[in-house]
Amino acid sequence: MAPRFIRVTYLGKVTIPGSKFLSGCTESAVVALWDTKCSSIAMDALLEIRPFQVRLHHLSGRSEAPDSVETFQVARIAYCTADHEVSPKVFAFIYRQINEDLTFQMDCHAVECESKRAAKMLAHAMMDAFNKTFHSMRTDGRIHQVGGEIPEDSNANPDDG
Repeated sequence: MAPRFIRVTYLGKVTIPGSKFLSGCTESAVVALWDTKCSSIAMDALLEIRPFQVRLHHLSGRSEAPDSVETFQVARIAYCTADHEVSPKVFAFIYRQINEDLTFQMDCHAVECESKRAAKMLAHAMMDAFNKTFHSMRTDGRIHQVGGEIPEDSNANPDDG
């Protein structure tokens, strides 16, 4: 899978409770971020999904050069989804952020894409990244699983809302 850059508007992040994520778990966070879309937090960005990491290139208004880049390890992404009720163009993912004191928090990051199709493409690209990361970790012996495939209740479902 070649890295893909998708132009998006980064809506921000919201810390959410819990560690089990089911269909619809990002909806309230996305609504909160959507409602503050016009705030100074929202900014143009490029989202790049690679096999083992996701990069968010924040763009300044003056040029296409990134102001800063945030990197997210795919192995720490707990859930992703596209096609939210508030807008079918939103793609969101839940990331396990490890703090300096080694505690962690779950942050829901959301981006608005140019179209519903682009949001779905991001979800599918993320699913490919999950699969590659999972298979690499299993091959390296970092995870063990009975059977041969990713569980059917995997948290990567591009059609969830």
